[in-house]
Amino acid sequence: MNSPTQPYSYKAPALYNPRLWNANEVRAYYVARPALLERIVDDLKREDANNHPQHRLIVGLRGMGKSTLLRRIAVAVEDDVQLNASWLPLSFPEEQYNVASLSDFWLNCLDALSDLLESRGQVAESNELDADVEQIDRKDGEGALGALLRTAGTLQRRLLLLVDNVDLVFERIKTEDWKLREALQAHPEILIVGASAKVLESTYNYKAAFYDFFKIDELRGLSEIEMRDTILNLARLAKAEHIIERVDADPARLRVLHTLTGGNPRTAVLLYSVLLKGIDGDVRSDLEGLLDEVTPLYKARFEELPPQSQQLLDKLALHWHPASAATLTKQLGWKVNLVSAQLDRLIGAGIVERVKAPKSKRLNFQIGERFFNIWYLMRTSRRLRRRLIWLVECLRGLYSNEELQAMARRRMAQASENARDAETLVALGDAVDDPIFKRALIDCALELLVKTNDDRTLAELFDLDGTESDIKIRHCHIELGQVLNQMREEQHENSSRREWLETAVFSASDNAALLDALLDGAGVKRDPVDADAVYTVVRSVSLRTIQQFGPKAARLLASATQNGQATRISDREGMAALTLRLNAPYLIALAKMFDYETPSQIAHKEFEANAKALLDYDDAGFFPWAFLAFSRSDEKKFANAASAAKRAIEIDGIPFAVASSCSTIIAADDTSNPLPYFLKALAKLRPEDTKEIESLTLMAEIVLRLGKEALLLTALDSAFPNGELLPFREALNAAVEKDASLLELLAPEVREPATQFLAMIAPKLLQPLAE
Repeated sequence: MNSPTQPYSYKAPALYNPRLWNANEVRAYYVARPALLERIVDDLKREDANNHPQHRLIVGLRGMGKSTLLRRIAVAVEDDVQLNASWLPLSFPEEQYNVASLSDFWLNCLDALSDLLESRGQVAESNELDADVEQIDRKDGEGALGALLRTAGTLQRRLLLLVDNVDLVFERIKTEDWKLREALQAHPEILIVGASAKVLESTYNYKAAFYDFFKIDELRGLSEIEMRDTILNLARLAKAEHIIERVDADPARLRVLHTLTGGNPRTAVLLYSVLLKGIDGDVRSDLEGLLDEVTPLYKARFEELPPQSQQLLDKLALHWHPASAATLTKQLGWKVNLVSAQLDRLIGAGIVERVKAPKSKRLNFQIGERFFNIWYLMRTSRRLRRRLIWLVECLRGLYSNEELQAMARRRMAQASENARDAETLVALGDAVDDPIFKRALIDCALELLVKTNDDRTLAELFDLDGTESDIKIRHCHIELGQVLNQMREEQHENSSRREWLETAVFSASDNAALLDALLDGAGVKRDPVDADAVYTVVRSVSLRTIQQFGPKAARLLASATQNGQATRISDREGMAALTLRLNAPYLIALAKMFDYETPSQIAHKEFEANAKALLDYDDAGFFPWAFLAFSRSDEKKFANAASAAKRAIEIDGIPFAVASSCSTIIAADDTSNPLPYFLKALAKLRPEDTKEIESLTLMAEIVLRLGKEALLLTALDSAFPNGELLPFREALNAAVEKDASLLELLAPEVREPATQFLAMIAPKLLQPLAE
């Protein structure tokens, strides 16, 4: 075959009508099945004009490339000197709807021959043939055939009839099919190469006219290698180097693409067109347009099946994952032998394939071309999340995880008022292989659904009362955040109330107090809202947040947590998702610090690095300084630890639990005088709080080990001169004097709790008494 020498400018092919392609386009687009083309061409070259030719039937599902192959055969004949001297390739419309009899078919052959002559510049011969046809009676099949044969003889060429959907033609002339066979056998100058989406019954029914008449070529799906060659050739035509690089760099994705398409060339080319656009376009709209394009193909494929096959295919498609025959039998309510028979029919038609069941020797079944399954799901599934499987699987097949993450970043940065975008965000979250991106995308979708007040889509997208009940909680937090945002916007730019809202990080108890102020007993927003009650809570929370983290960090944390995406500061996944969306590493560093009970659960260097990261962002809060002190004390860097601990204690609002821990760190440094810091810590102690008394007990136990208990006793006497902590004070005094018998001199109401405290801070002192 001769190759074209002129350069070719790539453009998108007309996928459903290859007859519209010129010869250059046909050569360029036909990149699959070169071996089959070569075999057919070689067989044509071996045809002897004096012998009966071997008629041929190409069978394959719609989209497998039958029409393209017929068009490529025609161009190959014209390109080859030997064949061009012997054959005239006649092409026909894909569906010959005007055929009602054999005479109609022969007349169509005459029209095709006239068209070919005109396209070759043989206008006089074309006009002469058209004039002859005008004289033929439309019902005179013999006359039409005679005119066709005479013209072929005049031109000294044999006729190669390239008939698409030949099954449709044969069905329409089935009362004359023996007459057609006789004509073909009597006239070796005519050879039919037909294409059909199904095997003709007449080819395997020994009583039928065309039994054992055609040589059959079955077009199955492209192999993975053939699909790779197809995609690469198209990419070279389009000079799309990025596609070539992606195919070479990520062969696993090509396997997924092959699975999606089932090797169907038309579907592969359609998906390639989406790949060509990269990740910057509206991928969902592109894919929906693609699915709309394949609707005629898939709809026709489905409707060609008998009713029982359609019913089984429906169950298999909605199941999505491979299903066993037993599962299908149960869902359909059929007998197992009927299910098996229909599965065999669908497997034979190339629609269903067998797959191995995981951890079992049994075989399961699935639709071979997953994109066909995706199309069916999109059109028929009632549950929105299930319908979005088509988008999830397309995204996974077309893009690498890095590309999906880039797409996610771009999507989350876009403002939207359309609930449809929430669906896309959820699908993208299901597709991306990263829990943090998934969390960020779903939270972004929840924000959008709250903004659009779309509770219906929320209920359709998520299993709120089942496996995704946590999303309901996050949705409630986001709704609360929206109310707070609205209240903030209602305040003047520099008002105190706006400032409080912009620096408040709410705890669970704070949220409960807010909800009580915002909602009535039925959960309906109060009208009007009790603003004073709300702002009493907000002011207190704002002050606490600034003391804990500093004013700059308080603003970041408030904006991050009030939207509901992180339900608490220790919500590492939520904070990581926010870090991703806001590009704020502070958030994940803080979450890590609060997500560990003790520094020993994390590498010391990482713990210290996170503490420094918090201080680099804002050094005005006590928590970052306390974290830095804890990390350094755990590595016995007491001088550096004490320096950080002092900074923490000196910040207003530090709670006793943190202050007491910091004071013991200072006491561990021999160069520091811990007494002033014991006093600062004790000033925060609330004697009525049992948890703070537990912290005081732990503080005393550590101080005793450090040998600084006398200083703690002095601080205790100074902080509580009225004996508010008398039992503890006496226990500590006994520890200082190393004499438990001192407790015997106390009144019973003081002696008993004092003995309990001593048992916690210095249990060895009580052993002699017990003996």
